[in-house]
Amino acid sequence: MMIEIDFDSEVPIYTQLVCQIKKGIALGSLAPGEPLPSVRNLASDIGINLHTVNKAYKQLVGEGVVIQVKKGYEIAKKTPPDISEAYLKVMMQQIDNLVVDAMVFDLDILDLLKKSKTKLEGEMPRD
Repeated sequence: MMIEIDFDSEVPIYTQLVCQIKKGIALGSLAPGEPLPSVRNLASDIGINLHTVNKAYKQLVGEGVVIQVKKGYEIAKKTPPDISEAYLKVMMQQIDNLVVDAMVFDLDILDLLKKSKTKLEGEMPRD
């Protein structure tokens, strides 16, 4: 699992870690049932505090993306069938914030989406 953390970013490290794991799932580099590195190992590999990794893993468990098993954590085998209303509100707020930022900086939101999709497609594993 390739994790890229920007230590100069204003985005908290645990949030970056959550996003990187979700990105790995979305791109297929992390498969359902696949174990995640132990909290201690991932913290050591990245050079961050183990409490930061633990916080990220706990958030992913709360979202149903990851499950806690006897020996650590693994990618959930299924996406939760029903996303909670509270989580949908959080997602909508994030989208609203992005749209507002795009408007403030006079950016074309559709162009941004195309660039984001193109970037992700460039990272998709090839068969």
